[in-house]
Amino acid sequence: MNQEKLNKNIQAELFSTNQATVIAAIQKISVQGNKLYIPILLDLLLSNREEEIEKEITKLLGNVKAKTTVPIFIEALENKKYIPIKKAILTACWQNGLDYHDYLPVFVNIVINDNWENAFEAFTVVDNLEYLPSDEIIEKTKRIIASALKTADTQKAYFLNEILAKIA
Repeated sequence: MNQEKLNKNIQAELFSTNQATVIAAIQKISVQGNKLYIPILLDLLLSNREEEIEKEITKLLGNVKAKTTVPIFIEALENKKYIPIKKAILTACWQNGLDYHDYLPVFVNIVINDNWENAFEAFTVVDNLEYLPSDEIIEKTKRIIASALKTADTQKAYFLNEILAKIA
């Protein structure tokens, strides 16, 4: 995803009433790449019109490889508007294999505060991190986890202890 300008034709095709047109537009984005389409695709996913469209969007998001998209995914995870599709965004984060190590506290807070499915997906992102963040972020994360462990249920305590073991 390297272009920095939206194609108005593709943008219009994304909101077509014809499913084949929408899928073709998503496939064009997949080939051409452009991080500016991610929020539009998330909005389209949020509207959840058709299963095939949803499948194409989630496939594309799971295959994003541009490092510059990481802040876009994090912003979406923190945006209350996207709560209904948060699991799909988290799944895309671990599938695309981008480097989210600087955002470790974001994923830990999801483990702590969200439902079990989102917690599991966030844990998977952390578990798949190739690099650890700075010592400052690790220490902040350890404090967050220590506080959360006091009241965490068994499942979340397991995730949090596994994260502690990874970052220790």
